[in-house]
Amino acid sequence: MSIRHPGWLGLLLGALLVATTGASAGASRPQPNLETRLVVGDVARADSGVTTAWAGLDVRLDAGWHTYWRSAGDAGAPPEFDWTGSTNVADVTVEWPAPRRFSEQDIDTFGYEEHVLFPLRVRLQDGAAPAHLKLKAVLFVCSIICTQQEAQLEADIPATPHQPNDQGLIEEWRQSVPRETAPGLSVTALRIERQPKPQLRLEARAAPPLRAPDVFVDGNEAVSGGRAQVSNSSDGAVTIHVPLQGLDQAAAEQRLRVTLVDGDRAIEATLPVDADAVAAKSAPARPHAAAASLWSILGVALLGGFILNFMPCVFPVLSLKLVSLVDHDPAHAPSRRPAFLATAAGIIASFVALALVLSVLKAAGAEVGWGLQFQQPAFLVAMIVVLAAFGANLLGLFEIRLPWWIAGRLGGATGRNTMAGHAINGFVMTLLATPCSAPFVGTAVAFALSQAAPQILLVFTVLGLGMAAPYLGLAAAPRLATLFPRPGRWMLTLRAVAALAMIATASWLLRVLADISGVATAAVLAAVLLVPALILTMLRFPLRRTVAGAGVIVAIGLVLTAANVISPPDSPGRSDGIAWQKLAPADIAAQVRAGHTVFVDIGASWCVTCKVNEKLAIDSAAVRSRLTSDVVAVRADWTSHDDTIAAYLQSFGRYGLPFNVVFGPGAPAGIVLPELLTPQIVLDAIDTASTIPPKETDKT
Repeated sequence: MSIRHPGWLGLLLGALLVATTGASAGASRPQPNLETRLVVGDVARADSGVTTAWAGLDVRLDAGWHTYWRSAGDAGAPPEFDWTGSTNVADVTVEWPAPRRFSEQDIDTFGYEEHVLFPLRVRLQDGAAPAHLKLKAVLFVCSIICTQQEAQLEADIPATPHQPNDQGLIEEWRQSVPRETAPGLSVTALRIERQPKPQLRLEARAAPPLRAPDVFVDGNEAVSGGRAQVSNSSDGAVTIHVPLQGLDQAAAEQRLRVTLVDGDRAIEATLPVDADAVAAKSAPARPHAAAASLWSILGVALLGGFILNFMPCVFPVLSLKLVSLVDHDPAHAPSRRPAFLATAAGIIASFVALALVLSVLKAAGAEVGWGLQFQQPAFLVAMIVVLAAFGANLLGLFEIRLPWWIAGRLGGATGRNTMAGHAINGFVMTLLATPCSAPFVGTAVAFALSQAAPQILLVFTVLGLGMAAPYLGLAAAPRLATLFPRPGRWMLTLRAVAALAMIATASWLLRVLADISGVATAAVLAAVLLVPALILTMLRFPLRRTVAGAGVIVAIGLVLTAANVISPPDSPGRSDGIAWQKLAPADIAAQVRAGHTVFVDIGASWCVTCKVNEKLAIDSAAVRSRLTSDVVAVRADWTSHDDTIAAYLQSFGRYGLPFNVVFGPGAPAGIVLPELLTPQIVLDAIDTASTIPPKETDKT
């Protein structure tokens, strides 16, 4: 068993190691060639008046020598920093790059070999005046022996930005400092298990998968962690167990810091000593909390599915709902109950189909998410054809008459008042209503997609039950349906309006198809659909209506083509005056470390809720004013599949759109915003993230 030793004992162990090597007791001992220097980077002034300067302690050692992390492990000692004598310096915070493990028999130590730079965040007392940084650093370095080295260093921080400086080198090392979020890496569960032996259980997901993960435990002098035991699951997730020593000696209110390192990726989380099971602290709003029970997730899924009925994504297909509710012929079917049940069955069946497809894709190692079918041209083409058929049928251009033996069993698929027709309505309605997430839907989907196939199927089925709840309620109480107007001539107007809604939805999907596959592909498909539509119109209606209808259709086609050629959706800088930057997780982290506030917006041309958020919240005068002044605006377009965006979303436990997050000095881990935005929600998050918290000075 490994035990934790103070620094002096580490030096004693080093001396004993030299003694046991025998023969060279009287010979000269090797000494480390230690080179240290203080480097200075940029000076950043925040709106709150706080000025932060970046510096770094650059440490270089000969080959075979290493120094220590903030927790040295079983031997050695962490560096000690004394800033006495510095001028115009309020405090200095040391950032610790991810360490590596050094193992010698049963002794494990944590640190850096040959070269490390400790980034230093220096808060100045007077941002308009120069500062002088004075450091006395005590470093413990080891090879076959361990020695204590002391360095006296000084550096000037100018009052104004100067070039050239060493900010590039500092940022390079800051990229390796573990944060609460990391691109493509997330801690999905974290808990302490006390039986049969005390151990830490960590569950994580990574894209690409983890190669050689290691876990370091610190934050409490009484508690230390052993060597990580890694097990991979079939779906690419990883579970790591870390033996814990000294847990019974730690105060219950104290917290442990857990650092997961895999090559050049690292992430940090915390949990209380007395927690048997807690959610990972990688982000404040992670939806896949480990403590969440399946029953609570099912309740969330039921509520989220119901709310999905009222999301903007559903509005383009609202006409399908209206027609299915009021298009009822008592002579054909005295009760509406079977129609409501058929529509509900179609909705639930669509969710089950999505669950099965996602489970198969996940088992095959593919990226999965909510609404990702809209990234597939084949799906878009199929939906456009179906919508065109719905619209033409509602306009009376044709009726599908099936052979008697099929009609007797299923009914005409697009005929009126058939159970199959209502079921297909529900199926298509759901597929078109799932490009966007909704409150509680994201939580349920994130949990489901982090689990195995049975849990995915169960959660998605409950989501379907939630969305089908209005129809199930009407089936349970058919008298409520009498509140709808009785069918009459006004139904012709309703069907015409519904047909226009179908055509508008098909046009929207044509635009999405143009974004993914090009305008030429969308134009060819539009022509293939328009030509038979014109022929059917000429056969069914007088010439005057035909000419008018053809003119409208051609006008729609021209407008659609012009919209895609002249003003492609989501082109950079389309929002008034906002200088949108491309999504680069490393750049976001650098901006936040420099004291800036960053607003991230990820959307897609197929995400209706994203467009609503953009028009009502992001493009509002108040939010636009902030995004064009003191906030860095970042936008990503997920219309087509992008591995970087998918990994970034999954690092927050999200699998669908819309997605918005705000980073800043007050929220370095990010504030994830809800699916539906208002200007006030965005402004409040920006204000919270921009507020600089009291600094925690590291003067070990």
